[in-house]
Amino acid sequence: MGIPAHKFQRVERKAEQYEAIRRPSVSYWQDVWRRLRSNWLGMTGLIIISLLVLMAVIGPWISDYTYYEQNLLEEKNLEPSSEHWFGTDDLGRDVFTRTWYGARISLIIGIAAAMIDLFIGVLYGGIAGYKGGRTDEVMMRIVDVLWGLPYLLVVILLLVVLEPGITTIIIALTVTGWLNMARLVRGQVLQLKNQEYVLAARTLGANTKWIMFKHLIPNTMGPILVLLTFSIPQAIFAEAFLSFLGLGVQAPIASWGTMVDDALVVILSDEWWRLFFPSFFLGLTLLGFNALGDGLRDVLDPKMRK
Repeated sequence: MGIPAHKFQRVERKAEQYEAIRRPSVSYWQDVWRRLRSNWLGMTGLIIISLLVLMAVIGPWISDYTYYEQNLLEEKNLEPSSEHWFGTDDLGRDVFTRTWYGARISLIIGIAAAMIDLFIGVLYGGIAGYKGGRTDEVMMRIVDVLWGLPYLLVVILLLVVLEPGITTIIIALTVTGWLNMARLVRGQVLQLKNQEYVLAARTLGANTKWIMFKHLIPNTMGPILVLLTFSIPQAIFAEAFLSFLGLGVQAPIASWGTMVDDALVVILSDEWWRLFFPSFFLGLTLLGFNALGDGLRDVLDPKMRK
């Protein structure tokens, strides 16, 4: 028994239907953001960093105290309470205000040092990798010489010679901090400079500047961003370590390193809050940036792209 013909409906075929775009196109960075949102580790790091930055901005403003205000007799070493959320130190200063003001200092130094490393490293490594030959040889031997210098020794010597301050710390951290970035960018450029699109641009008369900033550097942004997210916590920890040694920011300016240094004398006493809060948020910041870096490394890996 056959099926009646009137139950069928003829479908017209049109050529433009086969060429129609079924869904909107997604750019590279939109795809990165989409994949990052599905990466729980990277999103956890991003949320932690966002909350810390937000509190660093508004934290000192929502407090009724300043980071340098002292009241030795009445409010010395008070426990956390509704009036002083993180307690007070041995000079009567509010630990909550000083913690978030210290977050500002630590984040500014860490981000500024990482961005300077990014600029110098990308420019230096890009030129060395693209030029090649004797230029690359000379430039990389300079990198090898600087690499052989003890990092902390160079930083400490500069801080001793120069006038202490935030600018001095940033300069000291970036003297040799850009070497990792330069090596990474050089290696990436060496792999990309012989690709077909680079050879085509060179054949069409594109100059070195155009090829570097339109073709080579944009195609190395994945590894660069991953290294950048790891460079920021390294700079923050280095600043905290130097401030802990007394070579960083000077009183009355607060940073997490100076607060830990001031609280070290009470490590065996009952004034636990003075050491706990700056140490906790310092560790949380390092955890957030490292988690974001791990997430970006997974997201930007072409082998893991579906």
